[in-house]
Amino acid sequence: MRKSVGCLLLLLASTPAVMANPTRFACDPPQGKRVELGPSNRSGDAQWIDDNLDTVRPAVVIDGQTLSVTWGTSVAQEGAGAKLTTYVFAAARRDASSILATRVDDTTAEIFRFYFASKVLYKLTTRSAGASLDGKMPPPFIATHFAICREQ
Repeated sequence: MRKSVGCLLLLLASTPAVMANPTRFACDPPQGKRVELGPSNRSGDAQWIDDNLDTVRPAVVIDGQTLSVTWGTSVAQEGAGAKLTTYVFAAARRDASSILATRVDDTTAEIFRFYFASKVLYKLTTRSAGASLDGKMPPPFIATHFAICREQ
């Protein structure tokens, strides 16, 4: 009896220490496609186009139910600096196989899902059409990306 109580106390004492250490992942450049409308700007002539994301280096941090994803251009391009954005989702949905979070604003919705076993980050983005500075309506945007990650 004392042994089992001692083991239980040891387990309870060590659990917060393990959960307090966030798990960090660095990811390879993502691969993915986006939908581009054809010359008629109708969905009937839309095509999936490969995205060039060679300068994007996503990073993932998982801390209990919190998912942080850094996404953006981490390598400076000609005439432009690096542009990184970190999203922190404090109420991400987590199960045994993955952690999932969504981000929604007036024009964009994004879903991030990280799978623990394969260490793959998936990102699905949709953007509604909105007026640009010249008054023209750009087409809606849909893209799907994935990146293979390694634990740091």
